[in-house]
Amino acid sequence: MNETRLANEFAAEHDSFAEVPWINKLVEFTQKVYAQDRVRLIGVCFGHQIIGRALGVPVGRSDIGWEIAVCDINLTEKGKELFGKEKLSLQQMHRDIVSTYPKEVTPLGSSPRCTVQGMYIARKLITVQGHPEFNGEIMSELLTLRNKQGIFSDEQFNEAIKRADIAHDGIAVGAAFLKFLLED
Repeated sequence: MNETRLANEFAAEHDSFAEVPWINKLVEFTQKVYAQDRVRLIGVCFGHQIIGRALGVPVGRSDIGWEIAVCDINLTEKGKELFGKEKLSLQQMHRDIVSTYPKEVTPLGSSPRCTVQGMYIARKLITVQGHPEFNGEIMSELLTLRNKQGIFSDEQFNEAIKRADIAHDGIAVGAAFLKFLLED
């Protein structure tokens, strides 16, 4: 692989666990990249799920439903070390989850709605289920759109919109990603 291309598609037409050609090819590509020592993987939401699937663990729909807007994540000791916080608050927009931790990763955290909130292997990969790149404005727009589309009920929307613009730790996650890319 002489060239690496990164793609981020939010709210994909297909779920990360769908058995469709392009997702299967993405999983295979991720496995090939993971097998190399020269490339480091960062996964956010869909990417976190694709990496989980590439490492051989089940990915699917959560039995408890959506996790949306700013939510708290209980960090493991490694999560506390990497993110420099006792707990993490992140924007969330998912109902699909990585069901269990792959045996080779170090868990980073969990929440009441998602037990696999992040994975880590030194100099190899780091992932988060949440969206460190979202701010309150983006989240509010997504919530409004998905409520109008009937994806979120009025009750879900009203509960989540209250948390859309509260402080979150996206910058701490971004800093951890940068440290990960630079670690020896």
